[in-house]
Amino acid sequence: MYKDKLELKIAGVIGDPINHTRSPLIHQYWINKNQINCFYIPIRVRSFELEKKLFYIKELNFSGLNVTIPHKENILNFVDEIKDSAKVIGAANTIYFKNGKIIADNTDTYGFYQSLIKNFPNYNFKKEKVLVIGAGGASRAVTSVFLKQNIQEIRIINRNIDKAMKIKNDLSSKIKIYNWSEFPISLNEITTIVNTTSLGNLGSEHFNLSLKGVKKGGIAIDLIYNPLKTSFMKQAEKENMRAINGLDMLIYQAKSGFQNWFKNKPTYTNELRKIIEDSIKS
Repeated sequence: MYKDKLELKIAGVIGDPINHTRSPLIHQYWINKNQINCFYIPIRVRSFELEKKLFYIKELNFSGLNVTIPHKENILNFVDEIKDSAKVIGAANTIYFKNGKIIADNTDTYGFYQSLIKNFPNYNFKKEKVLVIGAGGASRAVTSVFLKQNIQEIRIINRNIDKAMKIKNDLSSKIKIYNWSEFPISLNEITTIVNTTSLGNLGSEHFNLSLKGVKKGGIAIDLIYNPLKTSFMKQAEKENMRAINGLDMLIYQAKSGFQNWFKNKPTYTNELRKIIEDSIKS
């Protein structure tokens, strides 16, 4: 028997394409566990119809939305309020509909931090030297977490150095920027390396760069989770690094939106993680 039987709630995820997203698996799991009378639906929204469909979804009295590619940045043009986390990153992955307003948030910072400390509970930010690969919205989220925790040193490397420099200008002069051709040099003395690019993602080019030069026993984090063992993780393991994928971050970043929409605190479980892993393997 579902609670609040008469109060049917609706939430969903928008993107294009939309069939790749695991958000319905995560949220439906929590909906069932918490016995909420709710539908969570994936909605294909093409770029040219984003504003119109966002308005329609609001009028249909949705509780909220997750936002995936390619709308994370552009959606900020069509909302009434932007939370600080979304402002810093310049992108939104979560939408709330409240008091007639569309509110944009970004929970990737929370998701990344929780994933990091779950997998490495003794992680000492003040002693780590970090290299972030990529300069998109995910890079901004990751970089802002490290800066907030007073990381000893942080570097960014990206094919487009202007995008990397913009992150430095926007977030902190403490960030060191490297050209793509300087990849081997950028690894020197690094203890944590994070891949925020699509390299190694299912259907994308593999991550074939050697990570030789990173300190032995260091940490490698790939934000990609499909495949479960990415080409970046394989390169890290060659250098005896401890490597994780982005699956835990995916689960943790979903928690804030769910709690805000349904006033119900969801929990991370190994059962949920296995459900997602099985969906990727199948």
